Amino acid sequence: MSGMPFLHCFLLLASVVVIIAATQLRYFHRFLVIVLVASAFGLMAGLSVSLVGRAFGTGFSQALYSPGLVVVAAGLVSGLAEGTGAADRIGMMIGRWRWFGRTRIAALLGLIAGIGASPATAFALLTPLIRPISGADARRGPVAIALALAISAGHGLLFSPVSIAAASILDAAWGRVALFGLPVAILLAVIGTGWACWHPVTAAALPSSTQNPPPPQKYAAWAAIVLILATAIPLLMLMEQSIGTMPSEPLGGGTARELVLGVGRPLILFVAGVGIMVVGLWRPSLQRLAEPDWTSRTLGSVAGVLLTVGAAGGLQRLCQETGMAELLGERLLDWRMSGVLGVLVPFLIAAVIKTLQGSSLVAAIAAAGMVQPILMPLGLGGENGKALATLAIGAGAMTVAHINDEFFWLVSDSAGLRPLRALTAVTAGTLVQGFGALAALIVLSMLVLN
Repeated sequence: MSGMPFLHCFLLLASVVVIIAATQLRYFHRFLVIVLVASAFGLMAGLSVSLVGRAFGTGFSQALYSPGLVVVAAGLVSGLAEGTGAADRIGMMIGRWRWFGRTRIAALLGLIAGIGASPATAFALLTPLIRPISGADARRGPVAIALALAISAGHGLLFSPVSIAAASILDAAWGRVALFGLPVAILLAVIGTGWACWHPVTAAALPSSTQNPPPPQKYAAWAAIVLILATAIPLLMLMEQSIGTMPSEPLGGGTARELVLGVGRPLILFVAGVGIMVVGLWRPSLQRLAEPDWTSRTLGSVAGVLLTVGAAGGLQRLCQETGMAELLGERLLDWRMSGVLGVLVPFLIAAVIKTLQGSSLVAAIAAAGMVQPILMPLGLGGENGKALATLAIGAGAMTVAHINDEFFWLVSDSAGLRPLRALTAVTAGTLVQGFGALAALIVLSMLVLN
């Protein structure tokens, strides 16, 4: 039994190779390939037929709800904004900030959005703004990658469920976590922006979801405002939900807490985003929603990525059922490094668990539970040490995103990348960010640990 986790890791690696080869070389649809490969992976890993079916179905349905429902909302918001001149007006506004750069704007937006309760949901909410920010399809790839990597940085190191869960288990002080985490998150956003600019990506042209002619340009400014509100307000609701999960209940407890957590649910985000577009642009919106052909085209444009996200959720759940991530993570507990290298152990444990089973939150909770009893031997038993351990787990829990993470597929679709290119852009990008965070935390350990 001692060799089973390594066998499961080999099967996962083989699954990655098969999925990439089938979708890259033979052009099979990603959804079909992931479903077949996930089934084969579960059976070859020793899971029963019943467990494979149940686990995949659970992961599939969860992913279709979150972030899947938000993906549909983003598709409708984008479709309702088509032809209004909103994207062109936002692009003109951003074009005046050429000194700042479009990828930097995306990175700043992503760093803030990383506070949201789910990185995949936050990215999905922002997809209607990718075209206006990029200004051209040729720049859509770098903008999407910069946005995604900044969301990853913010989600691992700022007030998100990942860092909140780790800090709660390790009993870390929130003030110190924020004090150390903010500069590291900014550094990782800068690294992600540089990676997006340096890594050459070319996105395919986006198909138009509507054939309606644009209205007079005098409505474009108002349409731009409505589009921004339809994106920003649901994003703020998602961020509020994330902060509301803090054990200290800064936004209130009891009924107030339930309300705070409820406003960030995918259904509420769907209603808020689409509702703002319909109310703000009620005449063209009602005309389009009442047109069966337009609705079919718009929903059809997101069906492919929606099914792929669901299949990735099923594969992720199967990876979790094997238990390989936790078993290999426990083996790293024997690396009893101390002092400035003490942060290496929690980082590696979280990174291994994340990579093998796909969920950042599960990785953070599992890693924090493993590390908590050995904080003192690692030299991280003080207040500063606990804060650094929390950040190490958060950074590791975002390293790396690949085929068993729905976030990977959302980014690759929005950036217009095929899976192999997405591996070199998104997966390698999160890996570079992870090592950057580890280096920064080691330097911080030299400065703040006694």
